[in-house]
Amino acid sequence: MATRMAPVEATPEEQPKKKSKKKLLLIIIVVMVLAAVAAYFLVLKKPTKATKGAKTAVTLPSISYTMPVITTNLDDGHIVQAQMLLELAPGDTKAEIVKDLPELNNAAILSFGGMGYSELLPTSGRTQAAVTLTNAFNAVLHTGPKPWDTVQSILFASFIVQ
Repeated sequence: MATRMAPVEATPEEQPKKKSKKKLLLIIIVVMVLAAVAAYFLVLKKPTKATKGAKTAVTLPSISYTMPVITTNLDDGHIVQAQMLLELAPGDTKAEIVKDLPELNNAAILSFGGMGYSELLPTSGRTQAAVTLTNAFNAVLHTGPKPWDTVQSILFASFIVQ
């Protein structure tokens, strides 16, 4: 007598492994296709006619100068201590800044002397102080012979009000 054996069903542990291998293979294929497309656009794609004839504008890097720390009195008797980074216009040099440093320090002391503690405490006050100092510094720098250095903006490296 021949007995028929029932087909062996896969155990619950074996089925998820087959599905997870298929998912993993599918994910790998999708990632490889995306990488190939990105490589084509970034490396292999030739420039179009519009970019072949276009002239590229050469931009000069802006120069920055870190001023020494300034400590001075405010209008209301408090003290401010600040270190500023001056961002100059592209093409400028630091030569005029270094030459006019005593006058720039004086302009900073006079500008801070007209401000108060409560004015400089909020962020908006420090932002306004940077604008005021930029104008004061440019007034000093634009008094000598041309070409003038121009301060585009001032960044505070440190700013303490007591």
